[in-house]
Amino acid sequence: KDEAKKDESKKEEEKKEEAATDKEPKAEGGAEKKEKKPKKKYHRTELKIASSNLALSADDYKILEQIEAEMSNTDRLVLETQALRNDLEQYVLEMRGKVRGELKSYLSPEASTKFLEELQNAEYWIEDEGWDAQKSTLKKKLNELKVTGDPIFQRQYEYTNGTELINRLKTTIGKYRQLASSKDEKYAHIESKDMESIVTKCNDFDNWATDMAVKFGNAKRYENPPILCSAIKAKQKELVDFAQPILSKPKPQPKKEEKKEEAKEEGKKEEAKKEEAKADGDKMEEEKSGEEKSGEEAKKEEEMDLD
Repeated sequence: KDEAKKDESKKEEEKKEEAATDKEPKAEGGAEKKEKKPKKKYHRTELKIASSNLALSADDYKILEQIEAEMSNTDRLVLETQALRNDLEQYVLEMRGKVRGELKSYLSPEASTKFLEELQNAEYWIEDEGWDAQKSTLKKKLNELKVTGDPIFQRQYEYTNGTELINRLKTTIGKYRQLASSKDEKYAHIESKDMESIVTKCNDFDNWATDMAVKFGNAKRYENPPILCSAIKAKQKELVDFAQPILSKPKPQPKKEEKKEEAKEEGKKEEAKKEEAKADGDKMEEEKSGEEKSGEEAKKEEEMDLD
């Protein structure tokens, strides 16, 4: 603390000395001589301000946007081309295995040999020219192979599902024929000619289904099927649409006049019952009165005997 005080005192003394030296010296004769202070001069300089904008102009922006779109389309086209090349290669490899396996019966021996050659040539093409081929060329190559491949899958579907659909149709035929021949009370209100029309329809469809089943059994799997599955489904729908509305007819409601007549008949029956009951009551009273009279006569006879 003492040292700090000493420093402060030294600083104050120095300030006093500086103040004493700043005072102007007195001139001879005791008068003070004052020095003239120089006048400050100002110079005006005009400053030019220039603004600059780092943003792109509208035209430059459109150009860059177009370049970006072109680059994006190029990238997309490259990816799509690669994907299509992979699809083509995958189709070749899978079809070659299926033609030799599960699809073998759906191709004639000559067609099978020819298609396998086409698949082999396509594989060679992919590894050579097709590696740098454009998207449109790859797509065309794939479609050329599908011209032969797609009908094979179609025949497989038709022959695999056709027999099952015919059996299902026969089951439906049997169901409606049985219902149309039923003596159930809930079908008693349906006219017999309508029920007979269902039976006739079922017989016609049954003959058609039997004929198709025989043709399916005799057909060669590499030939087109005798009937398509869509046609069998249409037959099924036709039968259901014909028979179901007839079997679903509601029972007719009784007419109002018939109800009135029934009510009258019931009223007459009740009146007849009342009259019968009244007649029975009258008979019982007559029998009682006759018994009482016979009893009185017997008493009188007894009294006369006693006399």
